[in-house]
Amino acid sequence: MTPQPTIQDLTARFGAAVKAARTAAGLSAPALAAACTELGVPTAANALNKIETARRESVRLEEAIAVAVATGVPLVSLLVPLDGEAEVDLLPNLRLPVWDAAMLITGEDHPDGGASEDRPRAVLSVFREHAVDVRTALISTHEARERRSQAARHDVGSDRYQQLSRQATEFERIATEDCQRLRDTRARMRTQGMHPAPLPAALAFIAPDEQEDTT
Repeated sequence: MTPQPTIQDLTARFGAAVKAARTAAGLSAPALAAACTELGVPTAANALNKIETARRESVRLEEAIAVAVATGVPLVSLLVPLDGEAEVDLLPNLRLPVWDAAMLITGEDHPDGGASEDRPRAVLSVFREHAVDVRTALISTHEARERRSQAARHDVGSDRYQQLSRQATEFERIATEDCQRLRDTRARMRTQGMHPAPLPAALAFIAPDEQEDTT
């Protein structure tokens, strides 16, 4: 029977993930420690070494976040070894399939539809919807402009001009719908007290007078 993991065992697993992330990022321990310190989490190289070599009994939340940001590795990837065993001990008394453990951390909806419709999960869902709407609008508006630009390079009335013009018109129709959906999503978020992320420059025309709340 496999012995029950301790908190220190879980910290050791995190430390191994930190070392792998640091190495992959091409950072020395002092460099990573300096990057964490620059992020506002004072970190000494020897303290980082203790984490990586399982000589720390626990890791503070701000340390974990700083390492994730500094190495460019998602925090969930440092906490859950998705490319390791089929199951993971997320806590001493909580063993889950690795993807279930990852979903618990990220708030992803479970594929069996059994996820609760509580406020935090519902908010996450709306923010994800907004992110999808942004990407969709970026793609359709780009394609519309690109087709229209390509058409302008051909003689008016030529077969290629006609083809590209039809494509541009269709993408413009799709882009109009995508942009309106994005506007609606942002309006709904604000009505519910949420603060949608600032729009990328390419979509600034969607809400030119919108005052983004950056506080």
